[in-house]
Amino acid sequence: MSERPHIELTPEEDRENTKAVIVHVIPFAIWLTLMVWLGDPSGWKYAARSIAGLVLLLAFRPWRWYPRLQLKNIPAAIGVGVLIFFVWIGLETPWVAENAPAVTEWYDRLFVDITKPFKLRELHDIGNGVMAPYEVIAEGEHAGQHVYSPQVTGWFNFWLHMFGTSVVIAVIEEFFFRGFLYRWMLGSPFFKIDSGKLHWPTLLMISVFFGIEHFEWMAGIICGIAFGLLYIKTQDIWAAIIAHGTTNFLLGLYVIKYNAYQFW
Repeated sequence: MSERPHIELTPEEDRENTKAVIVHVIPFAIWLTLMVWLGDPSGWKYAARSIAGLVLLLAFRPWRWYPRLQLKNIPAAIGVGVLIFFVWIGLETPWVAENAPAVTEWYDRLFVDITKPFKLRELHDIGNGVMAPYEVIAEGEHAGQHVYSPQVTGWFNFWLHMFGTSVVIAVIEEFFFRGFLYRWMLGSPFFKIDSGKLHWPTLLMISVFFGIEHFEWMAGIICGIAFGLLYIKTQDIWAAIIAHGTTNFLLGLYVIKYNAYQFW
């Protein structure tokens, strides 16, 4: 990678650059911190993270450095979001698991949970002898249910969760990874870097960083590349946000429909 160029800034431009960096980094950093601090993924804690994330976005307003959504980019954004949804679930769907179990097994060994290479995901008995790659509540009124199940959290908290994953996360992560980090690695001040500039080494590096943030890390890397290319092609950060939100929203519906809570 070539040396990261730096433009000499006036004091006023330097202050604006510092503000822009803070506005993009702090919401992402606090979001990750809340994930650690709140720990147990119960429904109300995820709802609390969602509300906190929304407050952070409204307070910091990173969109000040970007043009408005271009309506012509919405179809492509939704299309990319749908495509990545299928990439995310593709090799773990019940149909593939039943008809090509070896494919699902090796996908699990090689491309899921980077901290345990070549090992299968641990399975848990969720009742009636059914084994699943997630734990459920063992005792009490909600025994056999996942902590994110609407029957446990209530539908209000469930939809807060959906809002958090489909809107709040999508906005925070796209402004950080695609809007800020990709361009920051290409030069400074980052908001003056051409958002249509394709630099494959940087795109791949950012996508790997984005991917290993997720349990299904290879799907995450592909996801990062797709959202990055969409942003570069359209030069519209909102297109990447819509794609990200579409993927996460469809994943949420899939989780509820097929009890696939490993994706949440």
